[in-house]
Amino acid sequence: MVRAISRRCTGHPASVAVFLTDALGRFTYPDGRSEEISTKAGDVIFMDATVHDPENLGNKPFEVIAIELKQ
Repeated sequence: MVRAISRRCTGHPASVAVFLTDALGRFTYPDGRSEEISTKAGDVIFMDATVHDPENLGNKPFEVIAIELKQ
């Protein structure tokens, strides 16, 4: 679960994310780029390997299952 304020970068291999709740968030990358995400409960997305700082922009916590893929 991602909290309202998270100021730490995390690294992940390529993964599949399954959102259990609606989510509105922002990923900020080490190079300063950022992108917002908006998903609905039940959405499934593929994510390339990355290092990012996740931030919850919503007004409540959201839940996601991240399945990290073997290389």
